[in-house]
Amino acid sequence: MIDNAVLRGIRQRRSIRNFTSDPVTDEQVEAILEAARWAPSGLNSQPWEFIVVRDPALRAGLGSILKRVTFAWGGMAAAPASIVVAVDQTRDPDHFVEDGAVAAQNMCLAAQSLGLGSAWAGVYAPRKTRNSVETAVSALVGLPPTCRVIAVVPVGVGRHSTTATRRSLAEMTHLDRYTARRQPDPEWSPEPPSDDAREFPMIVKSPSLTESGRIA
Repeated sequence: MIDNAVLRGIRQRRSIRNFTSDPVTDEQVEAILEAARWAPSGLNSQPWEFIVVRDPALRAGLGSILKRVTFAWGGMAAAPASIVVAVDQTRDPDHFVEDGAVAAQNMCLAAQSLGLGSAWAGVYAPRKTRNSVETAVSALVGLPPTCRVIAVVPVGVGRHSTTATRRSLAEMTHLDRYTARRQPDPEWSPEPPSDDAREFPMIVKSPSLTESGRIA
């Protein structure tokens, strides 16, 4: 199989949700943002707005909000920097979600290349309401109404190393047309809880929904 530094970095990237107090330099953050800036976007619209959150009070506020969507909110709040990935939906109305997603992935890969950990906390709400997590994050960092939040990416030195498995290419790849497979890949199974989950067990299970559709 062909291999190179880029492919190895993609394979080695992990979602890190628990961080040490080691600092992340402005130069490192700039390199991560530069990688995001070079992500593709619909018609090269470049609709991104990146908010780097370093203030301790704001990081704590983000953590409090993110506990509604991720079990490891406490560890993510400990990251010395978090990047709110927002997009101006008026610049690319049809593909702004994809624009934000590929930029966030570039951030995570860049962080990996710098020896840093990162994770993806998805907060975009297709049916955004005043009670949604996305609305709360937008208000916290002062985004205008035209901007939508796709994700929050905490960045720092990971407290734990993690492992990951993937389904085989043979199971997920089709030639020309989709072909149903009766047997799942025998070598793959859902991963057990990571060290992050063990350290933050309060919301490991999926959050419940109220009758109004809000996360309880």
